[in-house]
Amino acid sequence: MKKSVFSVDGVEFPTVHVMSLKRSFQVVDGTNAGRTMDGKMQRDIIGTYYNYSAVVTSDFKETAEYDALYEAITSPQDSHTIVMPYGQATLTFQAYVTNGDDELTHMFDDLNRWDKLTFNFIAMEPQRSVL
Repeated sequence: MKKSVFSVDGVEFPTVHVMSLKRSFQVVDGTNAGRTMDGKMQRDIIGTYYNYSAVVTSDFKETAEYDALYEAITSPQDSHTIVMPYGQATLTFQAYVTNGDDELTHMFDDLNRWDKLTFNFIAMEPQRSVL
């Protein structure tokens, strides 16, 4: 059985093929950060956020999971519980999705094939913090 690369709200999507998965980080400063009069940078670090960008496609014969993923990430809710690869393990965190896109590539009698679903998972809070 094929393993799912990630999960959303406890649901795995093993027939959704990940074409690209990128992780990024952002070390975020608070309101007291900035340059002092002598030019030095004064940091006010809140923490490090890990975010992910994905491009996925469906198995040509198995479109139900692709459709279910689309419904999950387009749901108008504050956040999702995400499990993503991180280093040699996984990272579980709350993330939100604000936008994405995909394209219709084929239409058959009883099948619409959507492809190249692109979206970002943005962390709700820092996964690593100074406090």
